[in-house]
Amino acid sequence: MKTRNLLVLLMVSSITTLSASAQSGCMVLIPALDGKYSGDCKAGLADGEGEAVGEDYYKGEFVRGLPEGEGTYLWKNGATYTGQWKRGLRHGKGKYQYSTEEKDSILAGEWKNDKFLGFKPAPPYIVEYRNGIGRVSCFKVGDRPYVKYRFQRAGGETSSVNGIMMQSSSGSERLTPEFTGYEQVEFPFWGKITFSAPNAWYTAMLSCELRITINEPGAWIVTISY
Repeated sequence: MKTRNLLVLLMVSSITTLSASAQSGCMVLIPALDGKYSGDCKAGLADGEGEAVGEDYYKGEFVRGLPEGEGTYLWKNGATYTGQWKRGLRHGKGKYQYSTEEKDSILAGEWKNDKFLGFKPAPPYIVEYRNGIGRVSCFKVGDRPYVKYRFQRAGGETSSVNGIMMQSSSGSERLTPEFTGYEQVEFPFWGKITFSAPNAWYTAMLSCELRITINEPGAWIVTISY
C-alpha cells in the first residue's frame, strides 16, 4: 500500500504541473481524460508523447487522440496500468494494479482489446528482421552463454562473406575463422549482423542483414542461409 500511495502522490504532483502548462486546441478522445493536455499534437488531436488529465490521468504515447504505444494510466479509484496500448485499449504486455478490501492485486502479462489473457512466456528466439537472407535457423547446443553465427549456401557451410559488422546487447565480440559471434552474453540477447556475399550466379554482391533476439539462456548456433 505504501508503494501504491507514493505512486498516487507522484501522479497528483504531475497533474498539478500539467494543469499549469496545459495547451488548448488539442483533444484527447477518451472522455475520462478530457480536461487538460500537454504534449505533442497533430491535426487537433493528441499525437506523440503527452500527458492528459480529466477524471483519470494518463502519461505516455498517443496516436490520433488515443493512448497507443507505451504509457501509464491512473484511474480515479487509484488503479493503475503500465504497459502497451492500442486505440485506447490495453493491448500487449502490461501490468494492472488495483485494490480490493485493502489488499493490492496485480495482473501482469498479455492483454488484448482491454482483456487480460494471462502470462505468455517469451519464445526462445525471434527473428526480427532479415534482408538478402533466405532462411535463418537457431539451435541451442549447450549451456555455455554464447551466440555463434554460421553461414550456409546450397546446404553447405561457407565462408565466402565479406565486410562482417556486428552489434549486440551484451557479450564479448569474437570474429575469427573458427568463431563469429559473441561469448559471455547475457540473456535476453539482441544481435545484429550485416555482411556482403555473392549472389547465386556470382555476378553481383548482396547486402545482407539480420536482427535477432534470443530469450532463452544457453549456447546458440544461428545459421544464416543466403
